Amino acid sequence: EERKLYAIIDAFNQNNGHLNVTDARYINTVKLFISGISPLEYVAHRGFAHAGRAFPGPGPRVACLMQSLDEIRHAQTQVHAISNYNKYYNGMHDFHHMHDRVWFLSVPKSFFDDAITAGPFEFMVSIGFSFEYVLTNLLFVPFVSGAAYNGDMGTMTFGFSAQSDEARHMTLGLEVIKFILEQDPDNVPI
Repeated sequence: EERKLYAIIDAFNQNNGHLNVTDARYINTVKLFISGISPLEYVAHRGFAHAGRAFPGPGPRVACLMQSLDEIRHAQTQVHAISNYNKYYNGMHDFHHMHDRVWFLSVPKSFFDDAITAGPFEFMVSIGFSFEYVLTNLLFVPFVSGAAYNGDMGTMTFGFSAQSDEARHMTLGLEVIKFILEQDPDNVPI
């Protein structure tokens, strides 16, 4: 998966793929994505690493470790794929700095800040279930489609790579919800 991903990103960069983007407004979408989503992927990486340490059993610990690795890989491949734009367009050089200062990012930032400072089950419900299961499909599918429509093969490729991981991430979130619900005997038949 990594070889294919980086081969496409490198080919896009070497062939000046940024010049083939069909709509210049798309570049602004890429700026929003790198400042709004990539830092959240990094926070999710940290959160799953912390949650994995809090769980006593090897199953949840390993699952959290694997998801933590996926999340850091997502952040890194997003930064790598979008870094080519930074050579030619303004506004992408300090995305992590902007993440803490741009007003429209206050809601997702607050959501992740609350999740990472809560307990491991709260984190798993908010990120492993709510974010991974509900929101990532609403986010990645249109963005990847927009990247493909605009001829951005590098961004489209990392989007597909990340989206393929989301099925696994959704499963972890659902299993934690199932575990929490099974703690009350009244919920078992449900």
